[in-house]
Amino acid sequence: MKYFCYLFMAIIAFSTNAYASQPKIEIFEQFDALRMVAFISKKDINNSPQWGPVSGALPLTIGGAMQAVKDFTKNPDIYSSIKEIELRPVPKHEKYWHYLIKIANDDMKTKYSIYVVLMSGKVIPALIEPAGYK
Repeated sequence: MKYFCYLFMAIIAFSTNAYASQPKIEIFEQFDALRMVAFISKKDINNSPQWGPVSGALPLTIGGAMQAVKDFTKNPDIYSSIKEIELRPVPKHEKYWHYLIKIANDDMKTKYSIYVVLMSGKVIPALIEPAGYK
């Protein structure tokens, strides 16, 4: 039984290290007056379809991106809270694009929530930098 416990702890330690060692890409964006950062794994970007403005139709429509955020947040009334949607390239990965979706956030302490939606439909919540005092 003691060896089983040691084996279990070793498996947990190795799996945690494997997850932590996955390369992450930081996206810093200015979205109106808000500055935000999101951490996206390189694997998620590579699993997204490539697209460019002259490539034809988008792999994920605006409606699909809105539905992905709705599914992620589990909020059935999210459509009425959406304030802005932008389409941007992933920095340093110009063949990969993403949506930024800004949502009014009445229940939370912050005024807005921002989500990054990759063309695969993967949703990543972004962190909003707090405004500094002047």
